Amino acid sequence: MYCCSRYYRYCCLLLLFVFQLLISNTSSAQDIQFSQFYANTLYLNPAFAGITPYTRLMFHQRLQWPSLDARYSTSMVAIDHYFEKYKSGLGLIAMHDIQGASNIASTQVDLQYAYEISLSNKFSFRPGLQAGFVSRYIDYSGLVYPDQYNDNGFAGGSQSDHQNNRINFMDFSAGGILYSDGLWMGFSAHHINTPNQSFLGESSRLPAKFSFVGGYKFIVERTDIMRVKHKISIIPTFQYKLQGKSDQFDIGIYGLYYQALLGVWYRGIPIKKYQSKLSNNESLILLAGYKFSVVSVSYSYDLTVSRLIKAGSGGSHELNITYLFQKSRKPRKPMKKLPCPDLYKS
Repeated sequence: MYCCSRYYRYCCLLLLFVFQLLISNTSSAQDIQFSQFYANTLYLNPAFAGITPYTRLMFHQRLQWPSLDARYSTSMVAIDHYFEKYKSGLGLIAMHDIQGASNIASTQVDLQYAYEISLSNKFSFRPGLQAGFVSRYIDYSGLVYPDQYNDNGFAGGSQSDHQNNRINFMDFSAGGILYSDGLWMGFSAHHINTPNQSFLGESSRLPAKFSFVGGYKFIVERTDIMRVKHKISIIPTFQYKLQGKSDQFDIGIYGLYYQALLGVWYRGIPIKKYQSKLSNNESLILLAGYKFSVVSVSYSYDLTVSRLIKAGSGGSHELNITYLFQKSRKPRKPMKKLPCPDLYKS
């Protein structure tokens, strides 16, 4: 019985240590990481606001490490629209994130604006701005402390003396996209005001996050039996993210065949080791999607390839549903389309 209680105390000490890292003045929390970053473009970069010529509604759900207590569940709803007269796009994001057993939760709302600039017959540039409000909450009652255990197991007793369980702050971001009919490159900077996220009234700045994305769309034409041409696209893409002392690299390829989308890519930087004998490998991601008229659905699964695989994390699941409000309207000058590997562009 003593060994068992000692084990529980060690576990509690470890959980308490992790929790204190999250709320202490040395905290450097990282942003949510989506595998379907091109299906969740408004989160990726505010310059994507209004990138389609129609009103677009998106729902995105991510469940990370469902087999662990340290799981993450993130839900997001977003809508954007392009105003042709003003060459401007507006976007709105509402997102809710739950960490662990609902002990830590975060809700945020972001408003975005982007402007379309035609540089030449081939290239366009879209700068974008974002302003957001973030509210984070901690439930101290769900935490267990080491002094609540003795040699006989859980004994109850002490509780947390922390009083402030909610913190609110403003958050600002910006970005830009340069693109043609086949090539695109983008840069974004989130949390440029490095807001204070401490629950203890001390200084705990959220590090700025910098992202670089790019890709190229190769189009292959084929003719079927009815002599009708169809476009088959092969799209290699990449994304590099840097936040605080952490960075990550995603590289992969998508294939678009008629209305179906298949993709595979890798997340990690295997040539960079943060510790001796510890490779920076995270996951292998598989994606499948299909477009039903004005509705597009895609699902991806993260296959863990890091040392976390020994813990049986259950990988990560993502589901994206995008709806386009297509209405008949008078003829107009065609809008240049960004050649990203998604199913929801017109």
